[in-house]
Amino acid sequence: MKAITKKWRKWIVLPLAVVLVLGTILVVQMNRTPSPVYASGIAATSVTLTGQNTSSHYTYVQFNIAWDYSWRDDVNWDAAWVFVKYRVKTGEATYGNWAHATLNTSGHTAPSGSTITTSADGKGVFIYRSANGTGSVSWTGVQLRWNYGTDGVADSAIVQVKVFAIEMVYIPQGAFSLNSGAKGTMYAEFTSGNTISSENAIPENTITWAVAESTWSGAGDSGGTSGYNAALGASYPKGYQAIYCMKYEISQRQYAAFLNTLTSTQASNCYPNNYGYYRHYIKLVGGVYGCDANNNGVLDESNDGGWTACNFLSWAYGLAYADWAGLRPMTELEFEKICRGPGAAGDEYAWGTTNIVQATGISNANQNNETSSNGANAVYDGHASVLGPLRCGWAAGASTTREQAGASYYGVMEMSGNLVERAVTVAKYAWNGSTWNNATNAGAFDGQHGDGNLDSDGFANVSNWPSPTATSGNTALGSSARGGDWGDYEYGLRVSDRGCAALPAAARSSRFSFRLVRTSP
Repeated sequence: MKAITKKWRKWIVLPLAVVLVLGTILVVQMNRTPSPVYASGIAATSVTLTGQNTSSHYTYVQFNIAWDYSWRDDVNWDAAWVFVKYRVKTGEATYGNWAHATLNTSGHTAPSGSTITTSADGKGVFIYRSANGTGSVSWTGVQLRWNYGTDGVADSAIVQVKVFAIEMVYIPQGAFSLNSGAKGTMYAEFTSGNTISSENAIPENTITWAVAESTWSGAGDSGGTSGYNAALGASYPKGYQAIYCMKYEISQRQYAAFLNTLTSTQASNCYPNNYGYYRHYIKLVGGVYGCDANNNGVLDESNDGGWTACNFLSWAYGLAYADWAGLRPMTELEFEKICRGPGAAGDEYAWGTTNIVQATGISNANQNNETSSNGANAVYDGHASVLGPLRCGWAAGASTTREQAGASYYGVMEMSGNLVERAVTVAKYAWNGSTWNNATNAGAFDGQHGDGNLDSDGFANVSNWPSPTATSGNTALGSSARGGDWGDYEYGLRVSDRGCAALPAAARSSRFSFRLVRTSP
């Protein structure tokens, strides 16, 4: 407990909301500068193309980027995962479909005070502080080398470009425990002695948890008579290696922007279509997706709820977003590492203690400063005055502690409550509607990242991702649900609780969202 308390930095104030920012620019004359588009705490502005090289068929995507309450210390830091989408003009007023830009693996320009780390597959970059520090960052003249020739774009093409940025948190390499160390009552929690100290393969039936295999009904940190994990190969992400994790669950304005880059068929297949239910505000107006909490037909106004965590995301929807963004789903082993770090406290929530205050009302509803009206640190148990998720990062403030902010050991928000975290299970069997005997095949997951492109129906098409087209019933084999949500009992929010760790729920739910990760380069 001492290590956890020491690690938490009271000075970290997480931004008011997530995630996604974009700028659009017509390429050729390069004489049009778009208005900045903000996403509460992070913004990409002044997007242009510059320095075209027609011999080697590349150009630079240039922009400014800024966000508030950034940090870096000797252990971890926050970052922006930045990627680029483009489309080519095909007629007087028509464009082709949006596609993912291939970035070079080197040759980018990082402004003073920043570092750019490029992914090996060229799907995006991480931008973060180059030295320890805290506070706002604002970097001008970021340049990313886009190898447009690799993407089949002609030197003379007219294109539109969008720059997307998602706030992430670096989770360092290291060993961790799969149990809080308490004689608790959490359903199916991993038993004492389960630790992860490498990415080596884990044989079948090695990891144990308190459960009767036929009923999934055991509780406490002992009681499992044998292990029930699938065989986890060396490539299955176990949480030991370093990763980047989204600070927040996907927000509603972030998900709407994703839909707006898809074909009509893809978008229709990924559209939650639950406007007005349980604080879900995404709707389709005039062929454009956006948020409209006040229901006046004008999308994405300041009180339209775009900062609210996005519910009604099915397993397939979340995987589609992951593939599109060049990310991947986390595993439930990574979930536990992200929450508790290298230490543990008995039956803790993600913020490292057993103290919890339920949100019983909403202040500044649907705005970028939405928060609870009673100084809470968690959304759970379906309070009548809330009945849905709150804004991403809603509990954090200038003087909040880790517990008050509801933040994980590494500074990741809302890992307990608000909306469920979907993850790849370790369980060998899943619920089939009557018994727990459906093989999950979860061990086949090998941590591949999305390539930015979906299939024609809008589904993820990454090899070895579990059940990417599952949309109904208990067909999302290999999936799990962790961390609890706005309608869950408080015990479901505890890090160790695994009552739904082998529940292959595929359908949309008012209680389901997604948070994604990427293995550190």
